[in-house]
Amino acid sequence: MSTNPLAQKMERMVSAYFEACAKQDANAIAACFAPGGVHYFPHHRPLLDGAAIGAAIVEDLRNRGGQYFIDKIFSDVEQCAAAVEWSRTFRQSDRILRGYELYEFDPSSILIREIRGYYAAAPNPDKARHEIAGFDYEGRGYKILS
Repeated sequence: MSTNPLAQKMERMVSAYFEACAKQDANAIAACFAPGGVHYFPHHRPLLDGAAIGAAIVEDLRNRGGQYFIDKIFSDVEQCAAAVEWSRTFRQSDRILRGYELYEFDPSSILIREIRGYYAAAPNPDKARHEIAGFDYEGRGYKILS
């Protein structure tokens, strides 16, 4: 864990979020999010607000089994953000998913304002764009194709 107090708060919030996911506690998941929080995913619509995020994660874990684990966590106090490498197990013991998420926090409360999730997966050759759905790349200043 980091020695910077703000970095420690952000890392504790991410850990609390993962613990709430492990307990399949939708209310505890929701409590980790600032009002208007959003969770972006690579291949489906974003989830808007803590309650919807909590309900969807719990439903998915109950349906497909498994658990999420933090492998590494990095924080950037100047941007009030953290990055997490994670692993997810499934009911089938031979399946694992690895991914990366970027967390942006509300600076005053250190509640999660946004999660942008990415999966470690082979690109689909039938898709022209491999991006997280619903994310405003152009509006945020990312390179876009004309």
